[in-house]
Amino acid sequence: LLATMAAAAVALPQDAAPPPRRSRWSKRNAPPPSVVVAAPPAELCAPPSPAHPAAAPRRQRAAAGPSYIMQHYHSTGCAGGAFSWRAALLDPWKAPNACLEPREYRETTAADIELSKADKRGGGGPRVGPFQEAIPGGGWRALPKYDYTTRNRSCAYNERMHVEWENHVDHILSNGGELPVASVVAKAGFRSCAPCCRDMLALARPTGKTFIMVDLAEDDKRGTFHFVVGDRYLPVPKEACSEEEVAALKRVVSRAQGGGYASGIEIHDAVLDLGAPIDEVAQAFYLGDRALLPAGCARDLKGAALLGVLHAEHFARLPAEYGASILRDPARPEQPRRAVEACRALAKKALVDAWAPHLAGQGINLEAYAAAAVAPMLPDDASEYQRLRRGLRPAAAAAPAAAEVASA
Repeated sequence: LLATMAAAAVALPQDAAPPPRRSRWSKRNAPPPSVVVAAPPAELCAPPSPAHPAAAPRRQRAAAGPSYIMQHYHSTGCAGGAFSWRAALLDPWKAPNACLEPREYRETTAADIELSKADKRGGGGPRVGPFQEAIPGGGWRALPKYDYTTRNRSCAYNERMHVEWENHVDHILSNGGELPVASVVAKAGFRSCAPCCRDMLALARPTGKTFIMVDLAEDDKRGTFHFVVGDRYLPVPKEACSEEEVAALKRVVSRAQGGGYASGIEIHDAVLDLGAPIDEVAQAFYLGDRALLPAGCARDLKGAALLGVLHAEHFARLPAEYGASILRDPARPEQPRRAVEACRALAKKALVDAWAPHLAGQGINLEAYAAAAVAPMLPDDASEYQRLRRGLRPAAAAAPAAAEVASA
């Protein structure tokens, strides 16, 4: 069953002719499939999420200062942004591959991390592995994104799976086909990008599981602790934390990685109990994603089904957010625009196909959900994107000092 997951989860539409077989050196004569991606509807036709039972409220402290998560969203996704280099290489003819083999981690030094930051294209890319107190410390094994010495990687549309999700796949493979209570990763050299933030919420909400990501993990003064617990999201910027708060958050992450909490809610409450500052602008932004399924609708997802959904979710949001950096750029030629639209259409169908057997009878409009998943958080239209981008700025200054958060 696992061996057939890749083909079942990501495939060309049935009404599209399969691409002709070519050698890697042959000239391409046929264009990619012609597709049109419809704009996602305003609302998904899904039942409302059940309310959390009433309990003593916990207070959430808003982080002071700018939202570095939102700054990163715009620096990567704007016209000509950091995503645009890889986005211009998206190719709907590149057959998807969902790898189900254990990943091959590499010894990672401080010099490796510095090379990744200094050479964005040839330095190996982000490096992600297990969390530890000091990274790289006396020794750390991680996955560099662009490691071409191994074939144990998933890919689609000419782009590799982000190594955060290669780690999560490895956690599932080593845990009997299920996500652990908390799937924890540490990312060195870079901040977490929009596809990975969206993915965490997209998987945690229906399954009720917990994802924790510590980005810029080699730096105690910059970066974010991301805690995604079911339908809740606590992004904690290290820039707004004291040295003691960073140390306490590290202890929470280490305990979660070691299986020291019985549930995700215990992790969520431990973070709030520390009084850690929350980036409420980014929190509201990502919790407002229109492509989120009802909470708890797929709690029993495991094995090949879970891996299939994970791959389909990830490779939906890659062309969504990567592609936006192309479509928001009026100077881009037609060919890369058509490639982005074709990849989104393939990803939309793959996402519907991956979820459909597991959500039957729940009244969820999967077509609407998938259309929202392959669309970016902010519009592709350049002028509308700029208008909304400007509109987000005053929201950061207007964020309340504290908010009531019900604890389950």
